[in-house]
Amino acid sequence: MAGIQIMGLSSGMDYNVIIEKMLDLERIPLTRMTQRKDVYKQRQDAWRDVNTRLSALDTRLTDLRFSSTFQGRIAASGDDQLVTAAAGNQAAEGVYEIKITDLALAHRVASRGEVGELVYTAGDEVFEIIVGEGDSQQTTEITIESGSDLQAIVKAINDAKADVKAAVIGGRLVLDGTDTGTDHQIQLNGRAEFLVEQLQLGTGVDEDGNLTGMHTIQTAQDAQFTINGIELSSTSNTVKDVVQGVTFNLKEAGTVQVTVTQDVDLAVSKIRAFVEQYNSVISFLAEKTKVTMTEAGSIESTGTLQGDGTAYRLREALRFQTTSSVDIESEYNQLAVLGITTNKEGILQIDETKLREALQAKPEAVTAFFNKKATHVKDFIQDYVQYGTGILAEKQESIGRMMRDIDRQIERLEDRIARKEESLVTQFTALESALAGFQSQSDWLELQLTQLSSWTNTNRKR
Repeated sequence: MAGIQIMGLSSGMDYNVIIEKMLDLERIPLTRMTQRKDVYKQRQDAWRDVNTRLSALDTRLTDLRFSSTFQGRIAASGDDQLVTAAAGNQAAEGVYEIKITDLALAHRVASRGEVGELVYTAGDEVFEIIVGEGDSQQTTEITIESGSDLQAIVKAINDAKADVKAAVIGGRLVLDGTDTGTDHQIQLNGRAEFLVEQLQLGTGVDEDGNLTGMHTIQTAQDAQFTINGIELSSTSNTVKDVVQGVTFNLKEAGTVQVTVTQDVDLAVSKIRAFVEQYNSVISFLAEKTKVTMTEAGSIESTGTLQGDGTAYRLREALRFQTTSSVDIESEYNQLAVLGITTNKEGILQIDETKLREALQAKPEAVTAFFNKKATHVKDFIQDYVQYGTGILAEKQESIGRMMRDIDRQIERLEDRIARKEESLVTQFTALESALAGFQSQSDWLELQLTQLSSWTNTNRKR
C-alpha cells in the first residue's frame, strides 16, 4: 500500500489487511506476466548463445577453405645446431643434404689501440660511413661535435642508422656491419686527424679522404655450402629461394639432412577444431530442446527452446548440410569417407587413422572436398547469423518485441492496481466515517433512553 493507514476504530476491522489481500488478487496476472517475461529472456539468451556458437563454427569452416590447411609443408633438420629450416606450401617434399663450409660473416673493424679516454676538441668533425658497393651502396654522413668523448661518438654513429653498429670493447671502438656478406663491406671517409690519429681505425687516407690500412678484425664473408651436391653461396646465413618454398638458417659448418614433408598435423588440428565446434552447436541445441520424463511417464522438465520449431529445423538442417555428400568427381565426397561419422546423438566422431591416410594419399582431393563442403555450410550458417537480417537476428527481435509488450502490460496493470488501491482506501475511509457517525447516533439515543428511564422512575416514586 502507499503508506495510507485506516485504523478501523469504529468497525474493529483491520482495513489495511483487507485492502492488501484484495490487491494481491489483482496482482496475480502481474506475477504471471513477470514469469512469462523470464521465460522469454531465457529463450533470448539461448538464441544468443546459439548465434555465438554458429559464428565460431563459421570461423572454423573458413580455415577449411584454405589450401594451405591441407597442403602445408614442414621441414625437419637432422641437427638444429647446424641448420634449421621452414617450408612453405609450395615446397616440394624431399630430403636435402646440406654441407656447410663457411658461414656468412659481417665486416668488423676496430681501433688498433685503446682510445677509451678520447675527448675530441679539434672542432666539429664530419665523416662518412659507406656500406656496400654499386647500386646497393649506402653512404651516411655523421657529425661529431667538438668536446665529444668516445661514448658520444658511439651514440652519434648508432643514431645515424648507417648499417653499422658501434660499441666500445676493451677501450677500443668497434664497428660491426649489420648485414653479412661481401656485398656489405664497411668503408670510411674523412680526415686522417680524426679517423687515424684519434680513432686509430687505419693507417692513412688517400687523396679522396678514403681510409686506407683499415684495421679489420673480421673480413666480410659469404656463406659457402652445397645442397645435394650443388655448390652455392649466399651473402646471408638465412638462405631463401635456393630450394623453392624452403628457407634454410645456417648456423655452423658441417653436414646435415633436412626433410620436407606434408604437414598432416596442421590439417588434422583444423578439422578437429571444426568437428568440436560443430558438436558444441548440436549438443547445445539438443540440451535446449530436451524433454526429461519421470519414471511414471510424466514430464519432469523441458529445455528452454523445447517446442521451438526454429531450433529443431536448425539442428536437422545443419546436420544434413554437414554430413551430406557434395557434387565432386572424387571418392572423397563426404565426411564419412574421410573417417568422420555421426553417432546416434548426432555427434561427429573422427577416425584419425583413416583421416590421416586420406590426407597423405590424396591431399588435393581432400582439399577440394573441404573447400566445397565448407563453402556450402558457411552459406547455410550465414542465413542464420547475418547481422540484422539473419534468422537468429529476427528471432531475437521477435522475442524482444514480446518482452517489450509484456513490459507495457505490466506498466498498465501496475497503474490500474495503484488506482484500485486509492479507490479502496477512499471507500473504506468513507465506510469507517459512516460507521463512526452511526456509532455516535447510537450513543446519543442510548443516552436519551437512559435519561428517559431515570425520569420515569423518579415520577413513580412521588
